[in-house]
Amino acid sequence: MWQASPVGLYENQDPAQEDMNLRGRFTTDAEGRFHFRSVRPAGYPVPTDGPGGVLLRAQLRHPNRPAHLHFMVSKPGHKVLITQVFADDDENLESDPTFGVTRRLIGRFALAPDGETATLQYDFQLEPGEMKFPRPPIP
Repeated sequence: MWQASPVGLYENQDPAQEDMNLRGRFTTDAEGRFHFRSVRPAGYPVPTDGPGGVLLRAQLRHPNRPAHLHFMVSKPGHKVLITQVFADDDENLESDPTFGVTRRLIGRFALAPDGETATLQYDFQLEPGEMKFPRPPIP
C-alpha cells in the first residue's frame, strides 16, 4: 500500500518526508482481513510541463487527480492485483485527468465520531491465476 501525503506529495517527491513514508506491507488474518492507520491522502496534479499538459490545456481540463490509496494485493494461486481506491468525497472524481476512476474503485471514507479520523472498508477480489509481480519501470 502507498499513498501521497496530505499535501499531495509522495515521499520520493518530497525531501521533507522520510524514505518509505506512507508506504506499508501488510499480512492478512485467516479471513483475509487487514487494517492499518494512516493520514488521509490528498489529490495532486499530474505533470503539465510536457505533451500531457499541452493536451489538458487544449481540452480546457485541469490536471488534478482525486485523492486515493494505492494497493498491490497478492495471494498464492491468484493474479496480483494493482489498484487504487479513491476518496468518495473528492471533487475531482468525475474529471480525473488519467481517467482512472470507476464506480467500483470509489471507497467510502466514514468520518469517526471524533470528527478527525475516518475509516475505509473495502473488499478486494482476486482472480485465480499465476501470482506474478510486475517489474519496476525502467529509469
